[in-house]
Formats: sequence, structure tokens, C-alpha cells
Amino acid sequence: MTETPPVRALFFDEPAEAVDALTRAVRDGAAADEIRGGLVRMPAAGKNAVLAEVGRVADGILDMNVFDIFEQSWTRFTALRDAAVMSLANPGGEELAEMATHTASFDYRPSVEVQLADLPVASVGLRAKLDFTVRGLIGVVVDGHLVAVRAGTWEFEGTLLLAGQKVAQRQGKVEIGSEIRFRRPIPLL
Repeated sequence: MTETPPVRALFFDEPAEAVDALTRAVRDGAAADEIRGGLVRMPAAGKNAVLAEVGRVADGILDMNVFDIFEQSWTRFTALRDAAVMSLANPGGEELAEMATHTASFDYRPSVEVQLADLPVASVGLRAKLDFTVRGLIGVVVDGHLVAVRAGTWEFEGTLLLAGQKVAQRQGKVEIGSEIRFRRPIPLL
């Protein structure tokens, strides 16, 4: 594994599966009633198009990179902070930091706003709740920044809700066999 997956990949095997599940949840749940109620004068085909678009927008929110959600918690690791200090004494050189076990939780609650002629019709809430345990990871630190992780495993358990309705729930384990580079170096000091 050399690329970090989007949050969507933790819940669905295929991107189209995510769009379908989210669109179904929007069309069949409480959000549909609220949206349809706000679009009273719109023809049924138009309402269905709006509901499908809400599903696509909700799916786009799940495009967030999995390791980006760890960004704020990396700085709590003493081993990473120590490696960051040492890396500043050796500009451009890599320092490796072993991280035995690390746990993190992520509770992301964005919403999709539906408007008609600039007037609010509905707000559809999305919630991605994830719990992670990372084991045996090696952090790669350059110039005071975490730039990559190597080896190890991470386990996750997550629930995805749309307008309070459960859309997906999954747990799994990912083996990190090679190096994963971050899109942006993460400052550790």
C-alpha cells in the first residue's frame, strides 16, 4: 500500500456503491421528506434530481484522505517530537521514530445545504465516526515534519450516518507493507 485511501474506502468497496447508498438514504429517509417539503412546487423529476445530487455531494465529503484525520494527533507522540528535534540538527536528513501503539477517534459531521433560488430548503447532516488503532508504525521525520509512515498495521471501526440514518458500518485491518507519503508534511513542533 503506497497511497492513503479516502474515508469512503473504509465503508464501501467501490465509489459507485457509496453514491448509491447515500442517494438511497437521502431518498428514503427523513431528509427526503424535509427536502421534498421544501421543494413543493417542483416536479417529481426535479425533486429526484436534487435528492440524487445531495447523495453525490455527501459522497464527495467522504473523499477526505484517511491519514489527514490523524494530523492533529501525531504531535502527541513523544518519539515523533524527539525525532523532529533531531531532524532539525540534520537538515534534509531522515529520522525514524518507532510508534508502538496509537489510538485515535474521528467524528466528522459536515452537512449538505439544499437551497432553491438562494433560499434554504434543508440541511442534510452526514456523520462519519471512526476509531483507529495503529500498531508498529515507523514515522519518517524530515526537518521537524512527519512526511511518511512505514510498515505496521491499522485497525478501524466506523459508522456512517446520513440524516441520522445508518448508511454503512464496517471494521477492518490494513497492513502497511511499504511507505505512505503524506500530501502535506505535518509539523511536529
